[in-house]
Amino acid sequence: MAIATLPIVLAVVLTELAVGGAFLLWFIDRGGRAPSGFLKLVAFVNAGAMAAALALVPTFPRGDLAETAGIDTGPLNAFGQALVVVTILVIIQLITTFTSARGLRMAAGIVTFLAGAAALAVVAVARPAQQAYDPFAIAALPLGAIALGGSDGAMLLGHWYLVTPKLSPGPLRRAALVVVFAVAVQLVLVAVVALRGDFTGTWETALSVALGLRIGVGLLMTLLVALAAWWTAGMNTQSSTGLLYVALGCVIAGEISARVIYFLTGVPI
Repeated sequence: MAIATLPIVLAVVLTELAVGGAFLLWFIDRGGRAPSGFLKLVAFVNAGAMAAALALVPTFPRGDLAETAGIDTGPLNAFGQALVVVTILVIIQLITTFTSARGLRMAAGIVTFLAGAAALAVVAVARPAQQAYDPFAIAALPLGAIALGGSDGAMLLGHWYLVTPKLSPGPLRRAALVVVFAVAVQLVLVAVVALRGDFTGTWETALSVALGLRIGVGLLMTLLVALAAWWTAGMNTQSSTGLLYVALGCVIAGEISARVIYFLTGVPI
């Protein structure tokens, strides 16, 4: 029943991208030195990601298909409804990027992130249906959002340094640190999940490969590359941007692998 959970995985990853992007906009803009074009571009990307996630809602598994896949349709339906609210908030945040009222942008950004994190927490309890709520699963998705949306936003921010060489490297370094922080906390979460014995069961070959991809590429490699991007940003922003491209690819691979594993097995990584 792996194919039944695919629309959920895609919708969650797209939502992570948008919610994490909203957080990065708020975090960078609060310093007051974020390029206005960067704010608009990331907000547009966030809106596109949310529109795509919302379009996947009708394809979510229902009835016997959901039961066979071990999905609780109650939280899943609530997630679909929450996506409408988050999409509206993302659009509002996009509109505020065209204004000069930074306070309004700040408010829109933090509300969007909190609403998005709540929506991800709701879908986290949809799998597996037969178990009690897992706080690690609830925490894993917002952390994934910060890592994915943060790496995407940081990579896009790097492009402004190509046309504005005198732009302070501060925003780019802060953006890279967001990714470092999120991935470091994700590693701690995976370590705790491993210590409580979630990885001791029998795993299919494909899921074992996904687990290796999640930990080796999505976490360890991302952490090293994001740290390198932070370090080089103060010396060569072009090199830092290139490293952030690599980090984004690593995070995407890791987040997709993690969500596939979670919605098939219930192991939160």
